[in-house]
Amino acid sequence: MNLGLSKTMLKTLARKGFETATPIQSSVIPFLLNDENDLVAQAETGTGKTAAFGIPIIESLDPRDKEVGALILVPTRELALQVAGEIESLTGSRSLQVLPVYGGQAFGPQFKGLKQGADIVVGTPGRILDHLRRGSLCLEHLSYLVLDEADQMLDMGFIEDIKTILSHAPQERRTLLFSATMPAAVITIARKHMRGYKTIAMNTRPQAVQLTEQIYFEVRDQDKFEALCRVIDMEPEFFGLVFCRTRIDTAEIASRLIHRGYAADGIHGDISQIDREKIMRGFREKRITILVATDVAARGLDISNLTHVINYDMPQDTDAYIHRIGRTGRAGKKGIAISFVTSKERRFLETVKRTAGASMRRGHIPGVGEVIAAKRARIRVNIEQAVTDEKTGLYADLAAELLEKGNADKVLAACMRLAFADELDTSSYGEIRQINPVESKSRTKLFIARGRKHGITPPKLVKLIKGQTGVSEHLITDIKIFDDFSYLSVPFAEAAIIQKKFQHKRGRPIVGKANSEKGQPPHRKSGQGKDRKISGMNKTNQGRRAAG
Repeated sequence: MNLGLSKTMLKTLARKGFETATPIQSSVIPFLLNDENDLVAQAETGTGKTAAFGIPIIESLDPRDKEVGALILVPTRELALQVAGEIESLTGSRSLQVLPVYGGQAFGPQFKGLKQGADIVVGTPGRILDHLRRGSLCLEHLSYLVLDEADQMLDMGFIEDIKTILSHAPQERRTLLFSATMPAAVITIARKHMRGYKTIAMNTRPQAVQLTEQIYFEVRDQDKFEALCRVIDMEPEFFGLVFCRTRIDTAEIASRLIHRGYAADGIHGDISQIDREKIMRGFREKRITILVATDVAARGLDISNLTHVINYDMPQDTDAYIHRIGRTGRAGKKGIAISFVTSKERRFLETVKRTAGASMRRGHIPGVGEVIAAKRARIRVNIEQAVTDEKTGLYADLAAELLEKGNADKVLAACMRLAFADELDTSSYGEIRQINPVESKSRTKLFIARGRKHGITPPKLVKLIKGQTGVSEHLITDIKIFDDFSYLSVPFAEAAIIQKKFQHKRGRPIVGKANSEKGQPPHRKSGQGKDRKISGMNKTNQGRRAAG
């Protein structure tokens, strides 16, 4: 990793273990070091963008000025602390002062830090604006103004605060805008407040999707919690985020997990800043391994090595889905994203499948027997590993005494019961009614303008549909073959796929939606009296016409 950096910075990066630059770093760092224009960069959290803008800023600022040379705006308190910590770790031997400034913290320490001289200030818009109004923060000598996670800041209603802050900054500053998405509001900020900016777009979505295995479980609302527990218990080392839709659900699910013995906690809008920081510290240190959160509360979180992201409730849109699952599967490590889908969310699931850029597979909720078997296997491995541990020698004499007085099987079983309590107790799990994939979606009856006269049979029709569209044979039901036409039923989304595949600009469509539950064929439009050859449909008895 060179990129035109100073020897001092290269040494700092080497000490941090940086060997290869990420794509966003390879593009942004040389530009900021060798160009003077503003920058708009599209990159998601977890791609190394903090170092991408932080390293050039550190290289450029003079630590002797003791004036605020760089202001970095972020959407949340959590992200302010993360970004400040990351940049401070990059300063190395340079005596640059980095100060996080955010709401929920007393003004006193912030006043003191600003008065003593902060070279780089990382803060949330509201608190930065407070300091500007109080006169405790001066941007007169500002060289860099960074808008990090710009789309999230605008989503959270900071647009007016950001405009006011920009008005306090000198015109000759350099503005850097980073955003995962580029909605109109972000583009407007760039056009109105940035000068001759260059745009760098990182195609980070496929990377996140590529490294994340996406699974969905079709489940009833009342079975979600039980399904969540089984998913967690199947994993040897679960470390993940569980997303809920509301604050109430977040608090309830976290409480139920804690009550059931999991190392869990929850964050939402009603959590105080002190409690939030305490919870997040526990999560980073893995004393908490399951964090339940709302989308708003999780904004700005950048936790490494998450094994799972669980969509306990599906998000409101596909962008939110991508943001959620992008928190795992990073830095070359595989991650798993699991979504619980109820009947009312099935159509949204199909939208996600089409836009997520990767195959989502339907998962099987583990049965109680599978969960217990997984636990037994882990207990066996733990004990076998402990046998080779020299520390077991501390208990060797006691073990010999116990074995002299009792049956070895009973002694070992008693020890395991004391060590693992009710881990293998099947009664701790409730029942889950598995949903048949065929029954799980609203059905659509389709009319097929081919029948017995055309050599159509149920197996041939199923094979043809699957071959042409990829729709699974298990989803095709209620097949009825008549002389001149046929009917079949498929889920709503698959019906659209089949119709699209067999649609033609001219002539009567071979496949159409039946006009009623009784399965009447679709009405013929004027001038559409001739059938067209469809790939695979006319291979048998091509000269005959459907009469339906």
